[in-house]
Amino acid sequence: MKRLFIFIALAALVLASCHSGKVKEFKTDTISGEQCYLLIFDEALGPWGNTVGVTNSYSVVWPDDGMMSRQAKRQLMSLYFGDSTTTDPVKGAKHWLEQLDYFADDPTCVRKPVESIDDSVVALSYANLKSYCRQDSNLVTFVVNSESYNVGAAHGLYAAQYLTFDVQTGNVVRLSDLVDTSLLGEAIAHAVQDLEVNRDVRECLFDEFRDVERMPVPRDFFIDSTRSTITVVYPLYEVACYACGIQSVVLPIFWLSKHTPLTPYAKRLFGPGSSL
Repeated sequence: MKRLFIFIALAALVLASCHSGKVKEFKTDTISGEQCYLLIFDEALGPWGNTVGVTNSYSVVWPDDGMMSRQAKRQLMSLYFGDSTTTDPVKGAKHWLEQLDYFADDPTCVRKPVESIDDSVVALSYANLKSYCRQDSNLVTFVVNSESYNVGAAHGLYAAQYLTFDVQTGNVVRLSDLVDTSLLGEAIAHAVQDLEVNRDVRECLFDEFRDVERMPVPRDFFIDSTRSTITVVYPLYEVACYACGIQSVVLPIFWLSKHTPLTPYAKRLFGPGSSL
């Protein structure tokens, strides 16, 4: 089973943070957990018989007290565990694990907790969630990788999601904080069609997105450590086939400023020369 985690270069950057003396260090802890159990059904579900193994695990970075506002923590919790009702990561993780227990109320299924599962003995379903965090001066970028597979599916699914946080302002940074997003779809289309750095994306697009005037504006993006590009990220299947994977479109800042105005905040963030 293919286990693909996206943007290896980004993950490597986790180990290298650029801290300005005027910006506080963004401190985090790692929270992790795993649950393993066997699902034993009354009847065989398929060629794998009546028993399926399930392994769900998570390992995520969580900000220390005082690092993020309650609102920002809720947004991070929603990104990790799909639960914005709490800022307690233990409760959020519990909620996430409960959502993955699809057969909890099935009377034909017995759920048997185990310490580990040998996938050479039983068919295995799994869900893995892992995050990294890097700090570049006042910007903190959370990178969230997830992967899952359900027995019987043609293939697994994976995702890469991002959240950028400004330590100085205390706010989560959105695309709308950087550019006029009403014009961004057109800019992304031009970037795909005209910039060599996006050649692979151009070759992978579904036909409906080839040579279009406007691309959909995704939620996910990240700013590179040199603050010279914004990269917008499309999840699986949104603009290309599964075989092409997650699609990321690079938008060089100076080039982007010619297609959509940068906000005053973005001009301060990207510095002199970021726009005409």
